[in-house]
Amino acid sequence: MTARAQTPTKAAGPDQARAGLPASSGMFDWVMTALSALYLAGLWVDGWAHYHGRVDGSFFTPWHFLFYSAFAVVAVFLLATHLRNLGKGYAFTRTLPGGYWLSMIGVGVFAVGGVGDMIWHTLFGIEAGTEALMSPSHILLGIGMALIFTGPLRSAWFRFRSQHVPALGWRALGPAMVAATLFTTLLLFFTAYANPMITPYVAMTGLRRDLMQDFGVTSILFTAGVYAAMTALLTWRWRVPFGTFTLLFGVSTALFTVLNDAFALIVPAVVTGAILDLLMLRLRPSPQRVRQFIFAAAASPALYFAGYFVVFATIMPVRWSIHVWTGAIFLAGVIGGLIAVLISASASESRSASET
Repeated sequence: MTARAQTPTKAAGPDQARAGLPASSGMFDWVMTALSALYLAGLWVDGWAHYHGRVDGSFFTPWHFLFYSAFAVVAVFLLATHLRNLGKGYAFTRTLPGGYWLSMIGVGVFAVGGVGDMIWHTLFGIEAGTEALMSPSHILLGIGMALIFTGPLRSAWFRFRSQHVPALGWRALGPAMVAATLFTTLLLFFTAYANPMITPYVAMTGLRRDLMQDFGVTSILFTAGVYAAMTALLTWRWRVPFGTFTLLFGVSTALFTVLNDAFALIVPAVVTGAILDLLMLRLRPSPQRVRQFIFAAAASPALYFAGYFVVFATIMPVRWSIHVWTGAIFLAGVIGGLIAVLISASASESRSASET
């Protein structure tokens, strides 16, 4: 009788574990965030070598070694967690906390891209400039990194489903905010051919003035869309911790200045972030405060590029007409506002559909 009573208890444990996901924790999020930052640093070292002419015709370079070693650390951490929880009885695809299975898929995508990159280099040589950002193997690497980096952001999305809870601060949302910064920086890195921080057409000579203005405005509007989209995503979901936008704009810009040594651009980026952080305290954008939400999304790229032009006007002549550079600032804000309108309108439609 005793043995019969114990048998169902032993069998129930694994069944219960397989029914759910491992418990998510702030510590796991912070570890993943730290490892992702190390991973991005590896990419940046390799990027710096490309931008400063330190690469040669071989795949096996010190820069690649650092980059792929950082990936290996992240991969080992996720794989060890996967195997440990698999041993506890969790189903194969449910061994990681909520939001992290896509990061595990990202490890596989990056590994495939890494092998493909070695083959690509062997067949076609080392890429230079925009080639390095457009080769299929490198794009695959970027997709894998994006899936890995956004793990803490997805984790927070699942753990804190209630929007704009005042008690949430850096301890709870910090990993998500850092992950958002890493992802934004990664996206801007892989689109550096359309990045005004990398190619400052506003101060360049050697091309026709109209072409420099056309290329430059296009890069500004693309970058404005990236920053505005991340601003809108975060503020629609949460009341973000103070300092989020100083981190987002400051870190992403500072890293790009490492690539082209344009360190003066760090100042307006940090100032923009600080102004936005103060503005968020006043506006408190949320799904319940749609006008403030739209204004915040419009203000983020407009302020950023206003500071951008101020810096170039201070250190060197701005070679665009006043009509173009002032219009670029205005249009950057318009793009941010339109993104916010689309988000709020889509959410309203979803709520209306669920109520009918």
